[in-house]
Order: sequence, then structure tokens, then C-alpha cells
Amino acid sequence: MIDTIKLPLPQKDLTFPLMKALEKRRTIRKWKNDPLSDQELSNLLWAACGITKEETKRSKSKRTSPSACNSQSIKIYVAIEKGLFLYDEKEHQLIQILSEDIRENIGTQKTMHSAPVGLIYVSDFSKMKNFLFRNDEQRWFFSGADTGFISQNVYLYCAARNLSTVVLGLVNREKLHKVIGLKEHEKIILTQVIGYSLNE
Repeated sequence: MIDTIKLPLPQKDLTFPLMKALEKRRTIRKWKNDPLSDQELSNLLWAACGITKEETKRSKSKRTSPSACNSQSIKIYVAIEKGLFLYDEKEHQLIQILSEDIRENIGTQKTMHSAPVGLIYVSDFSKMKNFLFRNDEQRWFFSGADTGFISQNVYLYCAARNLSTVVLGLVNREKLHKVIGLKEHEKIILTQVIGYSLNE
């Protein structure tokens, strides 16, 4: 049975000066072991790539992060202690993919495995059909750029909320691809870990 976690509505009325968040943005590799609350996770995922305008008959939905040709090819998998989940932006919920803890596969650095939350950014190449994406080299390039936008949103949210985060490029993608059960056209771009700051 697939377990679904309906996330609370994101707190869009939270305030923090943008320039201060930019100033505070840091890569921090230490965190508390406490799991993030559902509300914090809700806010974080909405900040990453949540929907800001619903889709219509004429256009796709709009997100907090841009994507090349509005392809919206990046999917976020969320690895926490209770399992692996896929973030469903439309319903703002988590859909369980695996019931096991796979955080040890989030990166090659063992110190990263203790992070309460691991985000896995996966690009669905089958969604990249515009002439701009004429080959896999172009798909990888634009997937990297789009993932960069999302991960920076996460960085700024973490700076505003006193959370620790770091993006990981050293990932055993082949192994993680198999663990998640991804298809050939689904490519792991980067991962990012998050936890409550020790200086909270």
C-alpha cells in the first residue's frame, strides 16, 4: 500500500529580508539529528519548486523556480528516516516510493548520511521535447541549470530559517538510480541535505 503524506499548507506569509538571506547563505555541513517538522518540510519544498499559479487550458503551472522552456522536468525525491517519497507539487504532498531509509546513498561522504532530510533532484528527459533540447548534452546542461535554481531556493529558505544545508555533487548515481528504481530517461542531477542548525 502506497503511503501518502499530505503536507500542511506552506506558510507564505513568513517574512525575512531577501538581501539578508543572500548575506546569510552558507554551506553548512553540521546539523541536529532532529527530523524536520511537517510544516518546515512543507515550506521548504514549496520554496524549492512549489506551484505559484495553477495550470490552465492554455499554459502549464508556474513554479517558484524557473525551468528551461517551462519544461518542469525536475522531480524532487525526499529521503527521510521513514522512507523515500516523491514530492507531488500539484497536490502538495509526499508519495511514498520506498519504506526503507536510503539516506546512506545520498552521497559518497559518510558525514552526509546523518542529515534528517535528503533531496534527490531527478530530471525526466522525456519532458524535454522543445527544439532547444536537441540531444542529451543539451538536456544535461539545462537540467543542471534548472536544478541550480531549485537548490538556490532551498539555500535561501534555509538561510532565512536557520537551517543547515549543502548540495552534493559526489553521488554514486548508478547505484542510487537502481535503489530508487528510476527509468532510463530519468537522470539524477544532484542531491542536497538539510537539517536544523546546531546554532539554533
